[in-house]
Amino acid sequence: MKPFFAILTVLLIGATSMTFSDVSTRAIGKWEVLAKDAPEGYQRYMVDIKKSGSTLRADIKGGEADLKDQVLTLKNNVLTASIYVGEYVELSIWEDKNSITGSAQTSSGKLSLVFKKVVKAK
Repeated sequence: MKPFFAILTVLLIGATSMTFSDVSTRAIGKWEVLAKDAPEGYQRYMVDIKKSGSTLRADIKGGEADLKDQVLTLKNNVLTASIYVGEYVELSIWEDKNSITGSAQTSSGKLSLVFKKVVKAK
């Protein structure tokens, strides 16, 4: 019986840690996002990801974009959204080695996105 409880404890601890390290939880907040290979004027964005009920939404500002309440969908621990920034772009956001990263699929190809958390000075 002791091995059963030991295994159950390990499974519960693993499930708890997976829940708290989920990208949808870690992504909430304000971010500076850099798409360094994007055309001039489309490289820097401010992204504010917030939870509204059970839905994640993002406000995206930069380039020609000033988008409000863009719905983010979570599947296989990757957040996705389709946004219009001069053209339709498919965004993907995920956790990589304790940081948030992502990509944007554009008509010119896939661009890497670098996320830097905006921390308010005290």
